[in-house]
Amino acid sequence: MIAKLAAVAVSIWFSLSPAQAQNWPDKPIKLIVPTGAGAATDVMARLLANEVSKKINGSIYIENVAGGSGLPAHQAAARAEPDGYTFLFTNTSGLALNPVSFKQLPYNPAKDFSAVAMVVDLAPQMVSVHKDVPAKTLPELIAYVKANPGKVSYGVDATAGAAVFFGKLLNRRAGLDMAEVPYRTAAQMVQDAGAGRLPVLISSMTVAQPFVDTGDLRQIALFSGRRFPDLPNLPTVTETLPGTGYDGFFVVVAPAKTPAAIVDRMNAAVAEVLKGPDIQKRLLQIGLASNGTGSPQQTSDFLDKERQRWRDLAKELGVQPQ
Repeated sequence: MIAKLAAVAVSIWFSLSPAQAQNWPDKPIKLIVPTGAGAATDVMARLLANEVSKKINGSIYIENVAGGSGLPAHQAAARAEPDGYTFLFTNTSGLALNPVSFKQLPYNPAKDFSAVAMVVDLAPQMVSVHKDVPAKTLPELIAYVKANPGKVSYGVDATAGAAVFFGKLLNRRAGLDMAEVPYRTAAQMVQDAGAGRLPVLISSMTVAQPFVDTGDLRQIALFSGRRFPDLPNLPTVTETLPGTGYDGFFVVVAPAKTPAAIVDRMNAAVAEVLKGPDIQKRLLQIGLASNGTGSPQQTSDFLDKERQRWRDLAKELGVQPQ
């Protein structure tokens, strides 16, 4: 009897959700962010929240749940009430990398969330070298490493999983033996690269940019399927090594079973915000780009494909979940 009443209650809830969406939001909306305040992801989330709140005539506040490779933040969002008042601003690591990096997750990336909107579909990692490295292109870098076997290392931020994968991918596809030097902070890593203690760096564009500006680091190529809009002359790795085009992403998701009418309204608001030239300019300034949100279904399909691509890559590289 209790089970039947519960089923009826759930049925009523979802049958009423479109009508309830008409009054949504009637209280503040929480946007969970899996980083600390001030981090690039947090800055993006706040920028988006500020603009989206104007479109939906509601208040959106940020809740930073940092640490643990994003696991606590994703768990909190997965367990939240699916009432349209909790959303998660997440990325490649949370929805595609963590499933191949950890044996067990406190959330199911494929089942615990409803896709809402794509925010960024071009968040590339970059290969750069110290100014003393005699290579201005990726083919020249590959030749240099092969001419100096066992002598060239590259730095990666170990907390940014994509960079770790890309270093292994570059070694494998180009037949190189560069040694990985993992760092716990991007700041120390880029300082060492700028000072010449690291000949090669794999990082986001934003991390390397201060030393690119001073001339201490030289941009070589982007791990991306297409060239970056603001850097049309910077080649991609895939132009030299076909099949290496992996683009990071940022998306908004909600707890699974969030009413579709609310998901659609949030999607429409994000889409409208991303059409604005100011936010597009701001994204480019921090090394990101967006081709628009797509529908919730298109975003969901994209995430399914990305999870499979990263599973395939992990298998190729022999990466075992820890």
